[in-house]
Amino acid sequence: MILVIDDEPGITELLSDVLEYHGHPVMVANDARQALDMISLQPPDVILVDLMMPSVDGLSLAVALRHDPSIKGVPLVAMSASDGALALADRMGDFDAYISKPFENVDLVSTVERLMPVAS
Repeated sequence: MILVIDDEPGITELLSDVLEYHGHPVMVANDARQALDMISLQPPDVILVDLMMPSVDGLSLAVALRHDPSIKGVPLVAMSASDGALALADRMGDFDAYISKPFENVDLVSTVERLMPVAS
């Protein structure tokens, strides 16, 4: 299961459509609180986080997620249209990968699939 966290419904719909087309089940959260509630019910395999969200931004959310023992080791992917935000996320070191918006579908899918746990 992939959790997509973004405050823009058009983006979450596009990400969901692309990932589901490639066989990946998707959950969507439109803010940090909703994401944390979803994670407590069902920890995802990969989390995509928009960096530029109102209230709690993606950088702050990533720090909280990295301190949550229930999702230790779950890969986090930063998403942003801002190269500066992606550079800051890289310096923080809480993310496993980065996706620039607008994204290419092939890049999105390859990034997620590279981070997905291997079924045993």
